[in-house]
Amino acid sequence: MSGVPSVTIEQAQAVVDKHFSNNDKQLPATIVNFTQVSQGLSYTPGLITYLLDLALSSNAEATHSSFLVVSSAPPPEPSEVYAPNTLPLFPQLISTIRTTTPIPIPDPILDKSCSLLPYPYLVTPIYELTSTRLVSLAQARTAQILTPQQQALIDLQLGQYLGALHTGAQNDWFGLPSATPPADPSYDWQETFTLLLETLLDAAPTLHPSLNLTPTLDALRLPLARAIGAFLFADADTPSLVWFTGSPEDVFLAFTPEGAFSAFAILPAVAHALWGDPLLETFFAGPDGASAAFWEGYRNARGEQDGNLMVFPRQRTKRLWYDVFLALVALRERRGVEDEKTRWAAESLVRCAEALKDAPCY
Repeated sequence: MSGVPSVTIEQAQAVVDKHFSNNDKQLPATIVNFTQVSQGLSYTPGLITYLLDLALSSNAEATHSSFLVVSSAPPPEPSEVYAPNTLPLFPQLISTIRTTTPIPIPDPILDKSCSLLPYPYLVTPIYELTSTRLVSLAQARTAQILTPQQQALIDLQLGQYLGALHTGAQNDWFGLPSATPPADPSYDWQETFTLLLETLLDAAPTLHPSLNLTPTLDALRLPLARAIGAFLFADADTPSLVWFTGSPEDVFLAFTPEGAFSAFAILPAVAHALWGDPLLETFFAGPDGASAAFWEGYRNARGEQDGNLMVFPRQRTKRLWYDVFLALVALRERRGVEDEKTRWAAESLVRCAEALKDAPCY
């Protein structure tokens, strides 16, 4: 099944009735509000996330919420070198995160029966929060509603979460997650990453012909050869679970009625998670990178030695290549679509191509 999935509020209510009829409060859960969530860089075709505001009594006022993720994406072709994780892999990845880190992401419920919806879906347990008290970190930054103290506290905690993820959730092999270990696993990050990168470099021009990406992508070939020859990516020797496209758009903040930050609600957005180099995280992306508070939290969780990912010039060069990879994934997932993210991706490729001309690899 392919195409963009669509869910009505009646169908969503049927999901709620099936899974939450015996909630902790032993009350029926009724959807009061039903909104589609913007997925940002975690977007992938055929995957849509909804935020359900729920009332757990005869009172019509919403007091709780849940995220519903619906997928119409077909399984990837065996020949595909890069493809997003399928929905059935999400619970496995989230369970790994829950059992190895303190990250507050609940175990979701996966239903592949297609008995209520014509698609497989995943629904999170009920949060004691509503959409009126939730705002994404990206929205909060844009609207400048965070005090400097709140921003520092949030960045510190997010840094600790990612540091705990990279230290706690580790694997024997690099690459895209799978339900069972691959027949021919890769133990070399440079080999794994460059194969993924070159595959996306080759495909990008035909996915967005109107962007005229060919000159920019051609300009990346020589610096890439230089980076491979210098074994730029070979220093990542332990496969960590990397959220990769996870960004401030996937992190929701809960506020009290008085406006104080109270908790995180993290989207189950692991479509692009993979086993790789921790520096690949989007939270480290761009010219500005992460804040000082974020790095402090990250180093506190990983230790001073493992937490220093951006100390040397070659590490900054490597991060530029990860910016290229992020842009190429964004273009792949938005093939045939022209929007703010495709324009950002094209501009990011131009910026990186210029910076990589003389970037040090030693």
